[in-house]
Amino acid sequence: MATSTVHDDDSLSEEQWCDPDNRIRVRSAGHERFLLFYVAGEIDYLTAEPFREYVLSRPSPAGNIILDLRDVKFCDSSGLGALVALWKAARGRRGNLVLSRPSPLCHRLLERTGLDRHIGISATLRHALDRVTAGRASFPPPGTVPKSRRDAS
Repeated sequence: MATSTVHDDDSLSEEQWCDPDNRIRVRSAGHERFLLFYVAGEIDYLTAEPFREYVLSRPSPAGNIILDLRDVKFCDSSGLGALVALWKAARGRRGNLVLSRPSPLCHRLLERTGLDRHIGISATLRHALDRVTAGRASFPPPGTVPKSRRDAS
């Protein structure tokens, strides 16, 4: 498990973490209104719990978390469970969780499980940042089906 901290003008702090087998790598940046995590690798039964614990161990300003999932190559039910746990933790802290740029695999899993109706998903990192800073990170209330899901039925 590797960790390093850096301070610069753009973020309050930056840290890197990976599991002992280097199956998942996370780079985090703390900002005034949110924490941003760049996730790469696999979120599975071996990495989901340490990943969840790492994210929750970081103090989250205003409870807002953005996970950039562009470089996630694999995610199983344990990984989805970790995402749900992070979403619940953010909501419990009166914040929000936004998943930014999910890989095609992650996006399909979120759609097929219906989690895309509850957890905010942004196609770009800029959109995720705008949603969190404007306080619009939540998705429509349950029961509201996005047009793309209606068309797929």
